[in-house]
Amino acid sequence: MVDYFIPRLIEEDFYILCPDNEVTPAMDARRILWAADDMIQNRPALSRWHPDYAERFKKWMTI
Repeated sequence: MVDYFIPRLIEEDFYILCPDNEVTPAMDARRILWAADDMIQNRPALSRWHPDYAERFKKWMTI
């Protein structure tokens, strides 16, 4: 994690998203965009786990 964090810190990135090696950076970006849309579309917080939105989120991640 330090190998990722320190270069981002030196570059003075405002947001530093440290990879957890569970998903790709592209998948992290899609999840973040979905979460932002939760607010914009007035969905429940963390709607990707909500039963009414879980299938839609799953499809969203395959695009």
